[in-house]
Amino acid sequence: MAGKRFHKNRLKRRKQNLIAKSILIREKKFIESHFDFLICSINKKGLCCTGKYKPTIHSKTYTFRITYDGKYSPDIHVIEPEIEYHDDIHMYPKGESLCLYHPETDNLQWDSKKHKIYDTIIPWTLEWFVYYELYLITGKWEHPFVPHRSSKAK
Repeated sequence: MAGKRFHKNRLKRRKQNLIAKSILIREKKFIESHFDFLICSINKKGLCCTGKYKPTIHSKTYTFRITYDGKYSPDIHVIEPEIEYHDDIHMYPKGESLCLYHPETDNLQWDSKKHKIYDTIIPWTLEWFVYYELYLITGKWEHPFVPHRSSKAK
């Protein structure tokens, strides 16, 4: 009996892995056909896309990486320049990832069947850089957002 259950679970995991892999392949093709400045690859951890973006002729060039495992919401990390986390910018504490949407207020739970990175995450990332440039000028995050609790908050 235990052998049948083990075999069934193994088949279920294999099916889930194949679905995740097909999602990653689909995402990679969509991204490459819409954004030629991103270099994408698929490895054991998932899809990884790296690119550079300069919002204006007077701004910095941002090097960033999007990682996606095919299941959970993609993560977006700025590689260069280093962006210091502040409570008043739309970033997760410790500067781990950009925050592009709030699941509750934006009424959005990431669903790999409904959402595609090329028409959500990437445009939102590029928009984030524009708002960050405005933040550097005004000292205020100009786009509506839900404040994050800093790692110092209780």
